[in-house]
Amino acid sequence: MNRAKSILWYDLETFGLNPHVDRIAQAGYIRTDLELNIIEEPDVIYNRLTDDYLPQPESCLVTGITPDVVNSRGMREYEFISKLNSEFTRENTTVCGYNNINFDDEAVRSTLYRNLMDPFERESKKGRTRWDIINLVRAARDLRPEGICFDKKNEETGFTSFRLTDLTEENGIEQVGAHDALVDVYATIAIARLIKTKQPRLYSYAYTHRTKYDIWNLIEEDRSKVFLSTMPLFASERGNTHPLMPIWRTSENSSDIYFFDLLSPIPSSLDEIADLRESGIIKIQTNRCPFLCPISVLDKNAEKRLGFTKDEILKKASDIKRNCRYLFDLSSLIERTKPEYEEETDPDYTIYESFMDRDDKEKLKSIMSGDKERILRMGEYHFKSEKYHKMLWRTVARNWPEVLTEKEKMQWKSFCATRLLQPSSKYSKTLDLYLRECREGLESVERSASEKVIFKKLYDWGLEVKERIFSS
Repeated sequence: MNRAKSILWYDLETFGLNPHVDRIAQAGYIRTDLELNIIEEPDVIYNRLTDDYLPQPESCLVTGITPDVVNSRGMREYEFISKLNSEFTRENTTVCGYNNINFDDEAVRSTLYRNLMDPFERESKKGRTRWDIINLVRAARDLRPEGICFDKKNEETGFTSFRLTDLTEENGIEQVGAHDALVDVYATIAIARLIKTKQPRLYSYAYTHRTKYDIWNLIEEDRSKVFLSTMPLFASERGNTHPLMPIWRTSENSSDIYFFDLLSPIPSSLDEIADLRESGIIKIQTNRCPFLCPISVLDKNAEKRLGFTKDEILKKASDIKRNCRYLFDLSSLIERTKPEYEEETDPDYTIYESFMDRDDKEKLKSIMSGDKERILRMGEYHFKSEKYHKMLWRTVARNWPEVLTEKEKMQWKSFCATRLLQPSSKYSKTLDLYLRECREGLESVERSASEKVIFKKLYDWGLEVKERIFSS
């Protein structure tokens, strides 16, 4: 029996700003039907910390969540991500949040991967999809703002603010607290309801064009079309929407499609291009829920807001098609301008090195479903990817340290000591730096009393970890 379609709205609070390195602290989620009626009890869960990781103090100041909170209320990370994933992988579920594609989804992927689960399987198959309404909100402001207030400005940029707290406040939506996962989920659903009520066609369009296949079909209907794209890359006083025309796709199955920004000057040749973005060439990743719609959506009010007209954009697009055919094959340019990345060597962070081999996935699933005390006693496992030997040992040590032998406990302490003294990621702090920052926070007259309470808890946590790992 097929389950009815539903949307699982979720939000994470984390112990840092890097979704691939920092740990999740809290997850809140609420399931609704497609009419946004809540159909199941909301839930919030916590993720315990382990001794091979230190939280970022500034993130704890924002959320108010400290190690003592997650360790008293939470579950082992393996159990935490398994529970969250069981909600995500329910048949016909669309997982949605607010800016979740860029951050929360990446943190979930990395946590699944670190715990030997397929990080991508939950995003497709059996009617499962993912969505992110932040670009829908931006599009509502630019294209169809009637009935919705977008008056608040970002203090740093002076542009329209898309912070949840600002949007709920100016639209008369009660939001008690912020940077609490469940509070933010309620706020996200409320903003979605607001757009669905005030601009139902826009909401419906965004929902029905949330997958890469929807975007591919939209473009394939007429490759000569001009589209409007809404994204933070285009943020300005006028808005977040630019007119684009598709010019190149790396392959038929690629999620990446390249567009030309029709508000940019036309380059005279590919040879003069050193930077794609500065030359008006935009890569859109269709599997990351971009907002893309036909330029026919542009009405007179939107033209006035955004500062360009449909007629002038269509004329420029026509000129490019006639006179700039060199823009329609970017293979050599993409190769020439490809950024160089520092190769990651620690297996905990090589999530994008390759997809999980099917045999390895099934073997790991079988291993992890068994008695945890026996996992490290079953002799040598054979994996297609050698990294899973290290990762399996780390997963058991992090989650079930009580099953380790005395020798294995010493090895785990040694591993943690290395992480604390010489972190494998440049985004992590050494234990000494962490403790120094906490002391400075406690001693600073610029910090409030409530902030000092958090610094004290973080400092005490650091001392506890130091005692556990470095005591003889």
